[in-house]
Amino acid sequence: MKHHLMIALGILMAAVFSFRLANAILAPGFGVSEIYLLGGIVIAALLILFGLRERQASRDASRNEDP
Repeated sequence: MKHHLMIALGILMAAVFSFRLANAILAPGFGVSEIYLLGGIVIAALLILFGLRERQASRDASRNEDP
């Protein structure tokens, strides 16, 4: 269940930060706000990645329990 939350939150964060970054890129200049938004996308990607790893681990654990 934890992996579902991590993946869902990561996808939501990625969508929000990507939309905001797309709007920020259209404005002239590159500053702290763009770095902040890139950091949000990195955190979202990590959440998705760790959620997928957790999902795989729970699947492997359930396969090992079945005779």
